[in-house]
Amino acid sequence: MAEITDIGGQHKCAHEQCRCEVSTLETYCSDYCSDAEDQQEVEWQCDCKHAPCAVNEGDPLVTSLDQQE
Repeated sequence: MAEITDIGGQHKCAHEQCRCEVSTLETYCSDYCSDAEDQQEVEWQCDCKHAPCAVNEGDPLVTSLDQQE
């Protein structure tokens, strides 16, 4: 199981690839993350559709390519 870090009443979603924070009363930020962990899917990036996990968000390769255009 993924490590959960407590940050002032919140911690990281338990899905390993997810970047979302959830309240201490929750384990996952979405049904997508819960289902992905239950199925033990191998993913390169979370697809929960929340802002911290948005495709290409903060990706250094994509950012550097965008700056070259």
